[in-house]
Amino acid sequence: MSLVAQQTIAIDQDLPSIDKPISQRQIDCYSGVRPRSIHTDPEWARKKGFAAPLAQGMMSSAYVSQMMVALLGEGFVKGGKMNVKFIKPVLAGDTLTMHGRVREKQPEGERTRVVVEFWCENQDGIKTMVGEASGLASS
Repeated sequence: MSLVAQQTIAIDQDLPSIDKPISQRQIDCYSGVRPRSIHTDPEWARKKGFAAPLAQGMMSSAYVSQMMVALLGEGFVKGGKMNVKFIKPVLAGDTLTMHGRVREKQPEGERTRVVVEFWCENQDGIKTMVGEASGLASS
């Protein structure tokens, strides 16, 4: 996995979106199945006011990381940063779509830091997470 040349990345470039259906099985893998968990116990989640078990925030973050690795390869793996804000819960059965847009490019040593604004939406178009991620591209 090599660094991507920053010349191939443009400001305001939209990244290819990624769709991810969120299954209870995936949530169980992230959370470990246990009783009285809003993540893995549907009855307990309903008792706590949710329509279904909640996905871990780490799942959404992992999908953004996937989008950034597709853009920058090793430059995200070995120099990536992410700042996120979770704004709505993600439930079992939801489908998330990750979106990203290149906001800026900043010189950083012999490389260029590519900053991406991202947002995740559920199947109803409601934003569930927003933030920015960045990684290094070769100059």
